[in-house]
Amino acid sequence: METKLVLRKLKTEDIDQLVEQGNDYDVHYNSFFLMKYPFGKKEAVEVIDEDKKVKNMQRFGIDLGGKIIGLIDLYNIREAAPALHSCQNQESSSARGKLKLGYWIGKNYRRKGYATEAIKRMIKYAFENFDVDEIIATTLITNEASMNLLKKLGFEKGKVLKKDRFLDGKYIDSVQWTMKKGSKTNT
Repeated sequence: METKLVLRKLKTEDIDQLVEQGNDYDVHYNSFFLMKYPFGKKEAVEVIDEDKKVKNMQRFGIDLGGKIIGLIDLYNIREAAPALHSCQNQESSSARGKLKLGYWIGKNYRRKGYATEAIKRMIKYAFENFDVDEIIATTLITNEASMNLLKKLGFEKGKVLKKDRFLDGKYIDSVQWTMKKGSKTNT
């Protein structure tokens, strides 16, 4: 599915759209609380500013026809050395040549192929622009939609990280997913 989807840097003009899409408890929960809830204008400014301040990350707005419908990030870039939404495990981030992928899509745009398209583009971008051998995404074990999406795209299920996140008063397991450079993918 090829759409008018564009991955682009966020601008201050995107604040209202970020608030509209990001002020959703599911985004907050499934991004491991990296997105605050409630998510207002102050938080949207922080998200935009973070991309400018954090040197080992690249964040892009997922733009559909001029409207931001989500975010996608690559991070731990300093470890991958240049040729960027949901993974914080220190053990997996310490190896050189690995990038982490994080993403979220606003509620009204889910299950329409936009996350698939954005992730495909980000995978291509990462492998073409960084000295990286592997991309890692981490999902909550309860986030079946995201796990199915990563599997469909050719990510391989890795280890289960027991009690990886403390959310809503309880520990929740996460699952690491990996895609190695040159692996057969559905991209």
